[in-house]
Amino acid sequence: MTTSGPTTPPAEGFYSVREHLLFGFSWLLVMAIGLMPIAEAVLNRSPSITMPATIAFFVAVGSGILLRRRYSWMGVVLHIYGQIAIWLSLFAMSLAIVLFAIGKQ
Repeated sequence: MTTSGPTTPPAEGFYSVREHLLFGFSWLLVMAIGLMPIAEAVLNRSPSITMPATIAFFVAVGSGILLRRRYSWMGVVLHIYGQIAIWLSLFAMSLAIVLFAIGKQ
C-alpha cells in the first residue's frame, strides 16, 4: 500500500522557525550595527567605519551561508547585498547625524 502526497520530515517545522529567527536576527543585528556611530558619539569616541564594516560583512555572509539550504543562490546573494546596503545607508545617516550634532556645539 502506498500513500499519496509528499512526505515531509518531522523536523521541518523546527528548521523553518529556526531559519526565520536567524533571518530576522541577522537583519536586526545589521541594522543595530548601522547605528553604531550614534553609540560611539554617546561614549565620546570618534566614529570609525572599520569595525562596524567588518562585523556587518561577516554577519551578512555568515547568515547567508546558514540560510543557503532554504534559499536559492540568487536569494542568498540578494540577502547579503540587501544587508550590506541597509547597513551602509543606516551607517551613513547616523554618521551624518552625529557629525551634524557635533558641528552645532
